[in-house]
Amino acid sequence: MVYGRRTWSLLVRHARYLLSVLLVPALASCERAATPSERDAGMDVDALRADLAYLASPELDGRVPGSAGDEAARAYVSERFGDLGLGSSSGTQGYAQPFVDSDGRATANLLGFLPGADDDVGEEIIVLSAHLDHLGNGRLGANDNASGVSALLAIAEQLSAGAPLRRTILFAAFGAEEAGFEGSAAFLASPPPDVDPSDIVYNVNLDMIGAYDQTGTVDALGSMPDTYGRAVLDDLVDAYPELDVGLGDASDLSDNATFCTVGVPYVFFWTDDPDCYHETCDTAERIDYESLASIAGLTMDLVGALADTEEDLLIAVDADADVCGT
Repeated sequence: MVYGRRTWSLLVRHARYLLSVLLVPALASCERAATPSERDAGMDVDALRADLAYLASPELDGRVPGSAGDEAARAYVSERFGDLGLGSSSGTQGYAQPFVDSDGRATANLLGFLPGADDDVGEEIIVLSAHLDHLGNGRLGANDNASGVSALLAIAEQLSAGAPLRRTILFAAFGAEEAGFEGSAAFLASPPPDVDPSDIVYNVNLDMIGAYDQTGTVDALGSMPDTYGRAVLDDLVDAYPELDVGLGDASDLSDNATFCTVGVPYVFFWTDDPDCYHETCDTAERIDYESLASIAGLTMDLVGALADTEEDLLIAVDADADVCGT
């Protein structure tokens, strides 16, 4: 993969934007009316349960960065990426982008690519992210965040088996999020040589999406009214009547902050877990698997719509702006 065409394309993009003020809203509305994506054949609840059970098992003890559990979790996700045929970067070790966190622990991000097929926008990147690490010492992190990684794997399985997408999707399992979003920061600070961060047009982040039954709501944070992600979700949520989706609020409390603070729009899916957040009771037995599957399906439809839209996504990215909305 070779990325990096932002400089020569900006003048063309701004000209398209002027035209889009008059024409694109009506076209985009027609396009979005076709959702949910025909690629969604339904998420496999048993597969989600199996992935989550392993990642949140006592043997991995929370996947603490640099620990044996972290290494085992990374090996598991890497094997899944390979089985799905995801592409890797020339600058990674397999799918792993190693780094050392602020506590001196050697860990890694896992980066798997589904290349875009469109000649015009195929180099643009939608980052679907979920952090792999948790705290250990009996805190197994089933909801935080084996739930997000399990959903990421389920989405990767379906999208990699479906029709080609116009834009590239990067499936990113980031390390050391609990220490302060250090894995995603390492990814942007020292990206693989064939990844140009200026080609990233959207981040969809999954963190703690397995506790829907605790409050009866999943928040789509970052879906402010003036964002394209919100426009897509406004049409998608009716296809998921079993979910109460909170729209419009913002957050900079997960890996999405790494992207939105450099001007990349985001949607961050999250369910509140007031009783077991960062506690030993955050175990696989408490996960609301049926709702997790629905949230994964909604996320996949959003990612697919972002990847395939005719809308100009690059025009909304501003590397000098903080678009976190907080």
